[in-house]
Amino acid sequence: MKKIIVNSIFVSIIVVISFVALTRSTEEVKQEKAIVATPHVWSVADSRAYARDKMFELADKEFDCMNKLWIKESNWNPKAYNKVKVEGKNAGGIPQILGLDPELPAPMQIDRGIKYTLYRYDTFCNAWKHWQKHRWY
Repeated sequence: MKKIIVNSIFVSIIVVISFVALTRSTEEVKQEKAIVATPHVWSVADSRAYARDKMFELADKEFDCMNKLWIKESNWNPKAYNKVKVEGKNAGGIPQILGLDPELPAPMQIDRGIKYTLYRYDTFCNAWKHWQKHRWY
């Protein structure tokens, strides 16, 4: 009886490992194998450099979402102005925020758009997903 239980546990573990392996992309598997196969021990500097690279990848993805969002909203035009009022206010500027004056300098519009988006959606990619579903953010 113990042998059957041990064999069924072993088979269950193999099934779980196989499922996890199938859900990862080929690129992820290649990256993991490359990291594991690396013969040298990582230093603190190596770890920091790797983390920095990952943060830049994340930043690139976030900027891509910001770019798509603001192309749809204003095509990056700081003078853009929406004549349709929402809650008694018009949307203006690059990020098309309610009550934002399109006469503000573009860097101030961008700063306010970043603050608003991160406050409301946590990330630009979340805001972009919301925009795709509702056609507003």
